[in-house]
Order: sequence, then structure tokens, then C-alpha cells
Amino acid sequence: MFNRSAKIAFLVFVPLCVLAAPKEKGTAKVQVVTARTHIHSSSGNMFSYTGLMFTEVNGKKIVYECAQSGDLCPILESGETYTASQDGRYLYIPMNSPQGKKDVPVKFKQVGSW
Repeated sequence: MFNRSAKIAFLVFVPLCVLAAPKEKGTAKVQVVTARTHIHSSSGNMFSYTGLMFTEVNGKKIVYECAQSGDLCPILESGETYTASQDGRYLYIPMNSPQGKKDVPVKFKQVGSW
């Protein structure tokens, strides 16, 4: 009886610990090792954007993809280092808007490591 109760308590407690684990938040220096640029063509308009980037963040090799809803991501240069806000699996890299207004954070989602 005690073993069964202990097993049930353990199986409930472990997933709760994983969910309660703190997510990485704060700022990070993101070095873009390689960026994959895509070309989009629609209604006679062509433009390029960064769809996938292989990065080094705090010594870890991580792959991010553009997760910006509505607008497409800008072109990020390979070999450049950017300062980004980090919230769990997401990076927010501030980019200048074309109209010269305040910086707009561009969202990238972590999709794996390399």
C-alpha cells in the first residue's frame, strides 16, 4: 500500500517540478554563425528575410527560426553579434523600423541545437 502511494506521489511531483522550473529570462548576446536568407515574391514585390539562423548564445549552439507574426524578419548578418531579450525558447532582437521610429522587437523561436 505504501509503495503504491509513494509511486503515485512521485509520478505527480516530478512533472510539477519540471513545469515549475524557471525559464531563462533576461538579455543575451547572440552571435549569428550562419543565417539562412529566404526570398519572398508576392504581387510583383520581392524581398529577402532571415528565416533560420544558427547561433551561439552563452556558449550554447542553438538554431532559431523567424516567429514574427504578420511582418517578416529582417536580414541578420552572419558573424554579427546582437543583444536580445530572452524569454524561454524565444529571442526578441530589437531592430530599427524603416520610418525611424522606436526599435521594434523581432521574435525568433528556438527549434533545436547544432
